[in-house]
Amino acid sequence: MKKISALFLLISATLACQQNPQTQERQQMIPSEMVRIAAGTVDTYGNGDTHTVKTFCIDKNLVTYEQYNQFIEAGGYEKKVYWSPEGLEFLEAYAFSVPSTYHEKYLKKSGMPVTGVSWYEAEAYAKWRGIRLPTASEWTLACQGNNRQRFPWGNAFDFEAVDYRTRLVPYPIGSNEKNVSSFGVFDLVGNVWQWCQDTYEGEDFRRSVTPTGTRPGTQKILKGGGWMSLRKHFESDYLYYDKPHHRVATYGFRCAKDAD
Repeated sequence: MKKISALFLLISATLACQQNPQTQERQQMIPSEMVRIAAGTVDTYGNGDTHTVKTFCIDKNLVTYEQYNQFIEAGGYEKKVYWSPEGLEFLEAYAFSVPSTYHEKYLKKSGMPVTGVSWYEAEAYAKWRGIRLPTASEWTLACQGNNRQRFPWGNAFDFEAVDYRTRLVPYPIGSNEKNVSSFGVFDLVGNVWQWCQDTYEGEDFRRSVTPTGTRPGTQKILKGGGWMSLRKHFESDYLYYDKPHHRVATYGFRCAKDAD
């Protein structure tokens, strides 16, 4: 009886994190496995102030070039429904239709994370999937685990987990088995910086609940550090921010959703 109950709970948790596509476009998407993370508290901004995070699901891996290319081929840049008012202004101003790194040969390899996307493009892709970007607090909980670790794998830096500053390009998702959090989320640090949903509101940014990140703003939060980052950028509570229209070769993202 106990084995049956345990199996039921495992199946229920898995189903809770599965996406429920409503359109033919979404049904044809390359699958993206998500990990369910139970509610917890984190020090998202490294200021000693904890934040409550509700149960959520987050992509096990970074969004890949192949996955993002489906968004492009489905007319994602032309369909206004996926873009916020600010995102539409961004498109009208710059007339982009692909990421800034789209024609780089290294992206053509299987499993490479998409890079060179702005926050607006990452947000639009997430809407196309019917979900959203993770909040900084959600990302931090996925990275720190329940023990509030300094790095995804523990408190001591591991050069084998992050082969940083020796590469000129990112590496395929999930290819480094040491760069994984206690929840089983890969490449949270050291591969590409990851856009979060939140607007950066200054050094005194403190909240008691999970930030929703829906307010328009001039700076958006990034977490995780990239392949050319400094060692301190890989710490789970390190916070970086940039203007949402910036498209940088070390910027990528993953998606998240509320747990059902």
